[in-house]
Amino acid sequence: MIGKNLFETDGHNLSPTLRERFESDPEYRQRLVETIQYIDDFRRGRIAPARFAETMSTSDFPGLLGGVIDRTLLGGYRPYPTSYQDWCNIYRDAKDFRELERHYLDLGDGALTKVKELEEAPYAHLDEGKFAYKVEKYERKFAFSWEAFINDDLSALTTIPARLGVAAKRTTEKLATSLICDANGPDATFFSDAHGNKLTLALNAANLKTAAGVMADLSDKGDEPIFNDPAVLVVPPALKITAQEIVKTIQTEIASGTDTKITTPGLFGNLKVAVAPYISKIITNANVRKKAWFLFADPAQLERPAVEIGFLRGYEEPQLTMKSPDAVSIGGGELSPFAGSFDKGAIEFKVTHICGGKAMDYRGAVGSFGQ
Repeated sequence: MIGKNLFETDGHNLSPTLRERFESDPEYRQRLVETIQYIDDFRRGRIAPARFAETMSTSDFPGLLGGVIDRTLLGGYRPYPTSYQDWCNIYRDAKDFRELERHYLDLGDGALTKVKELEEAPYAHLDEGKFAYKVEKYERKFAFSWEAFINDDLSALTTIPARLGVAAKRTTEKLATSLICDANGPDATFFSDAHGNKLTLALNAANLKTAAGVMADLSDKGDEPIFNDPAVLVVPPALKITAQEIVKTIQTEIASGTDTKITTPGLFGNLKVAVAPYISKIITNANVRKKAWFLFADPAQLERPAVEIGFLRGYEEPQLTMKSPDAVSIGGGELSPFAGSFDKGAIEFKVTHICGGKAMDYRGAVGSFGQ
């Protein structure tokens, strides 16, 4: 059955280009909704295959059907839960595929200097630096036959794009996690003794306090405090319940012989738990993969966030394209893309997702090997 979100008529499940047309063209909006209903009627047997095939050959139907598929793709992408938005800064303005330079200005002396009467004030030590990374292209194609399309196998039009939307979201999640993990545990170049943000402690309340203290002690170049407050506890799925139990304290009181469970905020009640499933996939060390955990400051509150994920401008979400037909009609006129390829009758789509990222400032995170 076509997903419920396809019948939403607010345009939110459309790509930016189609959404603009959806919102500005009432006729297109009405016809798109009618197309969705028409497809659903066909799948339910209310419309004969021959009639549907005839409709498919009309000039405007392929474009409307493409809108339905686009809507399905983003319907799978947008609601899929991921963790990286909680602990990564999101940059949406990469101009092209060349190296993206993110410049910063480091004010070495965090406090002002006391000066005497008529004494000249000293200059602050300004240290300019940069972090660089590229956004890259990730793609996957899918195809189904013209016969399957006519034979009422329209599940391909709803389930496959939705799954590819999920795959695009997972791609960004995997990329973000790969920036803080390597095969042995927390990334050795980012979490290290030299940086002072590496721990070898199991996840429990006492060790989380220790990690918070370590983060608080991290300082800038002038050895000035940077006032990092822990905001997000990032864990693999195996530590989800443990993390939630630490963040919230469950007290049991006995009243009149009845156990009453009361959940109250614990010592870390303001801390958000983010489950990053790729931690236990990227880390292959059996002693660490299900035990590693991370503590991040709020990326929005930092001048230089610990991790940044970037998207190509205008391509913050996956894009769907369809292969043009490589055949012509003997009788003249253009063929619908839904007529399939000349050799195999295949109807082909491609999903493109563009993103990149960089582990930037180690002072915004603490990582533990969990043992």
